[in-house]
Amino acid sequence: MLEIFKLTRITFDQLYADAKAFLQSKYQQADQVFSPASAYGQLLQIMLDVARLVFYYIEDSINELNIYTAQRPNSIRGIARVAGHNPTRSIAASGTLVLSYNGAKIDMYGNTAVIPNFTTLSCLTNGLTYTAVLDQEAVTLDLSGKNNIEISVMQGVIEAQSYTGTGDSLQSYTTTPRKNFNIDNNYVKIYVNNEEWQKYDSLYDIPYNGKGCVIKTGIDSGVDVYFGNEYFGKIPETGAIIRIEYLTTSGNAGNIIIDDAPTFKFLASGYDIAGDELDLNKIIDIKMGMPITFGTDAEPILLTKLLAPKTSRAYVLANTDSYVYFLQKFNFFSVIDAFNTLGDENLTDDNVVYMFLIPDINKRKNSADNYFTAPVELFTLTETERTKIYELIEKSGQKIMTVVNKIVDPIISRYVMFVNITAYDGYNKDVIRQQVISKCSDYFLVNRRRDRIPKSDLIAVIESIEGVDSVNVYFKSEKNEQYKKVPANAKKPDIGLDSFGDIIMGRGELVIVRGGWTDRQNVYYSDGIESGKPSTVNITFTKKDTPRNLNMELHRIEVKNIRGN
Repeated sequence: MLEIFKLTRITFDQLYADAKAFLQSKYQQADQVFSPASAYGQLLQIMLDVARLVFYYIEDSINELNIYTAQRPNSIRGIARVAGHNPTRSIAASGTLVLSYNGAKIDMYGNTAVIPNFTTLSCLTNGLTYTAVLDQEAVTLDLSGKNNIEISVMQGVIEAQSYTGTGDSLQSYTTTPRKNFNIDNNYVKIYVNNEEWQKYDSLYDIPYNGKGCVIKTGIDSGVDVYFGNEYFGKIPETGAIIRIEYLTTSGNAGNIIIDDAPTFKFLASGYDIAGDELDLNKIIDIKMGMPITFGTDAEPILLTKLLAPKTSRAYVLANTDSYVYFLQKFNFFSVIDAFNTLGDENLTDDNVVYMFLIPDINKRKNSADNYFTAPVELFTLTETERTKIYELIEKSGQKIMTVVNKIVDPIISRYVMFVNITAYDGYNKDVIRQQVISKCSDYFLVNRRRDRIPKSDLIAVIESIEGVDSVNVYFKSEKNEQYKKVPANAKKPDIGLDSFGDIIMGRGELVIVRGGWTDRQNVYYSDGIESGKPSTVNITFTKKDTPRNLNMELHRIEVKNIRGN
């Protein structure tokens, strides 16, 4: 077959032409015998169409076996699982609520309200359900005075599915949640005959006949649970009731900050000490305690492709690379940098792994805000979030005992941006101005570079805006302006900017484009965007616009062709 066809000629027209030429040469038949209207021609078309599909299947199967070329999510997750990487599922937002007696009179026995574990509440602000996750069967609230209690909550609902043990070695069960729901990455519990079994990262970690199992993210959705073979883990006996309990969550959508002033109501009843039901909404006020944060969506498929080849089969947080891999799995940070100081002369901190973490502001800002208007506090971690990160590392069981972790405070460096534009005649400059702000905001929101911010990137972004003929961009640095205020430093190299005008970032430095400071000429740049006043982004247009004529339009088309867009 390959003597007739060439691997470089596999389109239908090429296959048909090569087959037709071969048949005519082989059998010395006239051209009309193999025309599309003839029986031979129709059969030939069908056979070639089937052959083309076979070629496509072969190419597709080869591509889907390589994580770098695979396109289907199921293929990528499957290859990642073979490589040892367990894709991270959604993580439920968690925090605390403060419950207090509101003083209302109610007909009940005693003065104590009982709130059971897994009581559900609805947040009227975002319409999502939250579940009280307690470390005991129930908590009580004394209604005899102004008392209050603080309870832990997670966004989502506890669900469970049951299966029957087969008594076979290496039993496995797949649990799929309801459509459009995600299983939390951390809250999955396995019960065999109502006894909770321990979770392990690997089958080989389970002791001989130990009551344990392995939980992995499903290739399609949900989770897969694997039991042992007696040598590595106990085998659930025939007829054993296996219950998989999990939390379904909405991930990032469940985050709530105190400034949102959320309101809650109970979806389930409480009890008095006699066991009679109580309407908790009538007697209890609910307020925010610790912010409900750290909820994230499931690991994007692109991130899975990047992380899987870096997977360590040791499952140990032993070096800075393993910390970066571990933290990237949570899909919460825009910048992750882990480092140590082994190369310096100070030996006292050689066992410290420093972590520079910048949260993804896209998951924290309000929909009405952009990069330039979002509060600066959103670019840094709160104390609550830092505590949760330390707890995640400790609870992972992967940390080496002698290693100390420390989250470093970012060094914030402020810059303002100047944009000079020559526009085409006939375009509304206010519209161009808004598009420049929007496009530049999008650029900074997705920027992940830790070495520099090239101004050429922003020039390319702004040049793509309809109506912009030419553009120049440059930055001013607050640190550099303060440095150059000293006369002796006037001719010294700039701080934070290179000879091209690109922003240069140091380790532990957080660069933000914001005003709120004064330059060396005592010009104040306001923290915002104000047209006609020095501010965070300063956009000016040349007095003379570029005329639009036939030659200019033809030039624009040729330039687009050269760029390939």
